[in-house]
Amino acid sequence: MAANDPTGRPDAHTANPAGTDPATVPDALGALRVWETPEFTGANRLPGRATLLPYPTAEQARAQTGARVLSLDGDWALKVVDRPEDTPSDFPAADLDVSGWDTVAVPGNWTMQGHGRPQYTNVQMPFAPNRPPYVPAANPTGLYRTTFDVPGDWDGSRVVLHVGGAISVSSIWVNGVPVGIGKDSRLPSEYDVTAALRPGANSLAVQVIQWSDASYVEDQDQWWQAGIHRSVYLYATKATYLADVAVTAGYDHTTGAGTLSVKAEVGELPGPGWRVTATLDAPDGGPALAQPLTGEPAARAGDLPGLGVVTVTADLPSVSPWSAEVPTLYTVLVSLVDPDGNEVEATRVRTGFRTVEIRDRELLVNGRSVYIRGVNRHEHHEKFGSAVPKETVEQDVRVLKAFNVNAVRTSHYPPDPYFLELADLHGFYVVDEANIEAHANYTTICDDPRYQAAFVDRVSRMVLRDRNHPSVIAWSLGNESGYGPNHDAAAGWVRRVDPTRVVHYEGAIAPDWSAGHPSSDLICPMYPSIDRIVEWAKTTTDHRPLIMCEYAHAMGNSCGNLADYWAAIEGHHGLQGGFIWEMLDHGIAKSPDDPRPGFSSGDQPGYWAYGGDFGDTPHDGNFVCDGLFWPDRTPHPAMWEAKRLFQPFDATLVGEDRLRVRNKYDFRDLSHLRISWEVTVDGTVVESGTLPGLSTAPGTEEEIAVPWKRPALDPGQEAYGTLRIHADDVPLAGPEHEVGWVQLPIGTGRAASAEPADSVDSAGSALAVEEAGDGWTVRGDRVEVVVRRADGALTAWRVDGVDLLESGPVVDTWRAPTDNDGIRLDENPWQRGHQAYFRWLDAGLDHLVTNTESIRVESGKDGGVVVTRVERLAPESGTEGGKESGTSAGDTGIVHEARWEIRADGSVTASHHVEVGAGLPDLPRVGVLATVPAGFEQVEWFGRGPHESYVDRKAGAAVGRWSGTVDEQYVPYILPQEHGNKTDVRWLALRRADGAGLLVSAPTPVEAGVSHYSARTLGTARHTADLVRDEVTYLTVDVRQRGLGGASCGPDTLEVYHVPSGTSYDLAYRLVPLRDGDDPARVHRAV
Repeated sequence: MAANDPTGRPDAHTANPAGTDPATVPDALGALRVWETPEFTGANRLPGRATLLPYPTAEQARAQTGARVLSLDGDWALKVVDRPEDTPSDFPAADLDVSGWDTVAVPGNWTMQGHGRPQYTNVQMPFAPNRPPYVPAANPTGLYRTTFDVPGDWDGSRVVLHVGGAISVSSIWVNGVPVGIGKDSRLPSEYDVTAALRPGANSLAVQVIQWSDASYVEDQDQWWQAGIHRSVYLYATKATYLADVAVTAGYDHTTGAGTLSVKAEVGELPGPGWRVTATLDAPDGGPALAQPLTGEPAARAGDLPGLGVVTVTADLPSVSPWSAEVPTLYTVLVSLVDPDGNEVEATRVRTGFRTVEIRDRELLVNGRSVYIRGVNRHEHHEKFGSAVPKETVEQDVRVLKAFNVNAVRTSHYPPDPYFLELADLHGFYVVDEANIEAHANYTTICDDPRYQAAFVDRVSRMVLRDRNHPSVIAWSLGNESGYGPNHDAAAGWVRRVDPTRVVHYEGAIAPDWSAGHPSSDLICPMYPSIDRIVEWAKTTTDHRPLIMCEYAHAMGNSCGNLADYWAAIEGHHGLQGGFIWEMLDHGIAKSPDDPRPGFSSGDQPGYWAYGGDFGDTPHDGNFVCDGLFWPDRTPHPAMWEAKRLFQPFDATLVGEDRLRVRNKYDFRDLSHLRISWEVTVDGTVVESGTLPGLSTAPGTEEEIAVPWKRPALDPGQEAYGTLRIHADDVPLAGPEHEVGWVQLPIGTGRAASAEPADSVDSAGSALAVEEAGDGWTVRGDRVEVVVRRADGALTAWRVDGVDLLESGPVVDTWRAPTDNDGIRLDENPWQRGHQAYFRWLDAGLDHLVTNTESIRVESGKDGGVVVTRVERLAPESGTEGGKESGTSAGDTGIVHEARWEIRADGSVTASHHVEVGAGLPDLPRVGVLATVPAGFEQVEWFGRGPHESYVDRKAGAAVGRWSGTVDEQYVPYILPQEHGNKTDVRWLALRRADGAGLLVSAPTPVEAGVSHYSARTLGTARHTADLVRDEVTYLTVDVRQRGLGGASCGPDTLEVYHVPSGTSYDLAYRLVPLRDGDDPARVHRAV
């Protein structure tokens, strides 16, 4: 059926005939300073529209061949002047000689191509004074030139220039004729250039001004760049043409039926008799409609002359719905037919049948509540800045799908449309965000009537461009711009034009989560605590669901508490997930000997640069490096945690012989998954197999028989059953992709003992002790241990002629601060009062002074020697406080009592009692540090791995027997910091190439780590290239290390994961020499 749309439209396409008078286009160098006029959003731009390409016929549109498009991407000439006013008067001239200009790539940032420099700020403006809408007189202005030939078969066509994005104001001339001006760095500007074209070569001149009134509403947490950073192309239409197509495809989950609405706008409609036809291709390519839909466009009351509008609709009794789990796409082919029946033009729109609604504190897609397992995604490339190549966009989609991410917030602007094409195709729920952030003017610009047109323009043009994408389920009004009438105006426009999606805006509910109904259908806070979201879920009467727009700030070694967030989310109605901040570290590739951004040269290792590294000021340091992936899309260890928590499958043991399987998909059963299983004993696989196919319905559980036999275990052994879930249909991930895993403990022998057992090799005669002025030397047939008198440290441990220890173990309470501990490059009052690192500095924990109170060396049992030591540690500038006795720590001190029992076989049994004064803050860690000589490069451990783990970030690390080199345990966070920790460690071995080594064997699980970088080295380096690798290995063994939390921007580490003061800690382990061929697991069990 066909129907004319009776409603008016705020942005109706205006006729733009070839005879437009160029004099109506304001000149950027004229009296109107368009770069300081927020009311001015553009001149002579065509109205916003979907990203559509014109094809001669529907068949060509279906095959995507023969599109009437000419790409202008490639090498352009560029000259950058200091100010807009410095633009030469002859710059637009068609015959301007640019032979002496530089050549740059378009798309590209000139700031990444040798002109100017990128600059990073988070909140503050990159220039002073901050006085909207005015910008500095020194305002870099790029003058771009290129030439093109119009294809011969375009004669008589209407030709449109598409500029995908330019930062931040662009003025366009073709053959010296001014054709238009555009603002909004992240949306296209299109111009009818027909009247300016001529046969043969044509010139295109684009002036791009870096700073403008728009900069104040593009104040996002990212690099400030400049230039034409998205694609530029021409497309040709007929004189009467398809101006826009809007497709709406609804789904009734109760019946399986679909509704299709195709609204077409026809430009330069000369009169009656024209028709628009629409066909629908099913996912398999066959026809989904019995016959084409057809209707005659007609003018609407109030529209400008020449615009025709028609809406055709169809009801389909059965369709396959679109979701992020099953992204089923249909293809709509729309043709414009003239009165003689000739197909004049066609275009193609991909669509998916789905509905989005809010009901009873749930965001529903196709009638089902969906969890948002999302990330925030900026557009960034380590070498190209904001000009992200298509293959990198594809890589982003590939890695996000591989890590079980199902949603993306396009922080903080509409993405390149190619990303949305991929999101439709491969399945993501997208919150599409308008290019609005006024963070440095948070409370003012949202109320400023001069900026209202910009707010509405940016939101409306985003909607018009992206409304055909089924992946887009919500429109966001922007980010961190306060809340005012400008938001309500934009929200009102959205609700009028697109009632099929929800509206999102965090500022509307900040800080009052019950507020902001006109501008947000979601409670979408930033960085709320777990306690607060749980309390809200328990007490609210609001009908809106809570989906965090930002949480789990992924800066450096981060994303502690993520498992706790998801336990709360899955355990409380109304909590539906959120978007981790953020996907990427925004590091820029740099070499120490090359000042240019994005360039690598010389022999020195490169690194990723951050704010200030290019001489940019003001800047906000490394706060721009806060992602789950490094800039080259390599995942941080935290990404494995997210993958494990986001996986769609879980299982628990019910008794000893049943498994309760849980399907966490919202729409799919489990029949497409292959589930293998294995049983390990002390990390070694002893049995494996495959589960029969499961068809557990989405969101349900079922019980099945345990597939394995419980293994017989020797004393000290541990057994785990692990399920591994594979799928072949994860987009872009390839066959045999592991979707996730579940590990279940299924048996343990008795725990290993800290006391020597009869089965341990005790060969060797009784030990002798030699005392000298500086300490003691303990000697036997196989062993030599040197104890220093001054501090009781072991300065040598030599067994069978092999030096196993260079110094230690000494008590250790410090770590190189993580970004969540404190942003050490950007100290400010908020951080001083909020972040642990600054509490540690104030307490003097970084420089503790050790005072040895007593050392005793005496004979032990079985011919061994026992060394006992009591020491007191206190801040360098503080006082020990409390009693003088070594049995109390006082208020701000630490007392450490150590006992080493050295045996004739060379082993050392150690115990440490650490008492922490109540006047100290919670500690970074409590444990010991030892220095192992050079050459012990192979590390193996039984505990969680293979990547690093921490007490509040270990759900994604499985218990197993893992190995690698010491160098491989290094995690190259862009700002060097604490890394490489291992939790739930039963034993850890270090070995030389000849097999000789040492074993740390613990009776109860400990935390441990090995590194070639000391905490002091890591804590003072600014970049990975600054680190100087030590040949020795630093070995840490901890009772506990503080969790990671998210305090770089959000809640601190949960208290349960602190290392509190005012209490005592006990650590026990045994150091055992290893010979070539010794199995560390067997030796551990014998201890």
